[in-house]
Amino acid sequence: MMNWFRENKWKNGCIVLTAIALIFTVNTIVLYNKNNELKEEYIRKLTAEWYQLYRMTDNVDKYYIKFDFQEPEKFQLYVNQAAYNFNGRADDLSVNMRNLLVLAYDPLFKDLAKEEGPANAEEASTLLKEMNDEILLISKSIIDLSDKEKQKILLNPKSPEFIKLSTEVKDDYNKYIKLVDDYCRNHS
Repeated sequence: MMNWFRENKWKNGCIVLTAIALIFTVNTIVLYNKNNELKEEYIRKLTAEWYQLYRMTDNVDKYYIKFDFQEPEKFQLYVNQAAYNFNGRADDLSVNMRNLLVLAYDPLFKDLAKEEGPANAEEASTLLKEMNDEILLISKSIIDLSDKEKQKILLNPKSPEFIKLSTEVKDDYNKYIKLVDDYCRNHS
């Protein structure tokens, strides 16, 4: 028996290496499939967050702005929760959108929903409408992407599409945070 192993050691070595390669290949395929499943699940989560943001801005547009800014107190909690529950990823796009929502959109909406009325209803309403339209367009553009496009863009912060989208949100954030700060300073 020992002689047989010695005589066929090259053949046995090839069999062992083939078995190891087969195990490695199967393991790689399983990991690849699991990775794809996790990406798809993550994209569904991101889509749900951006869709929630889209629905909020769409509802504010349809049921608040188009009804001439009547009864903001009905929307205040909804807007506040949507703004503070938006997390996204730890990337520039999500962080800037969250900052825009928390530091500009929500405070302006709170001013509009004051019981005694906003400091300057016309200016606040115009500013909210502009900001709402911007957020609505951005969130709609993201949820309208196919899952493959979302993977390509949202999971790759170095892609040109991601950089463009992120820059757009950052510009909006910088613009509206300044406008809301100026509004608050001028009408405090």
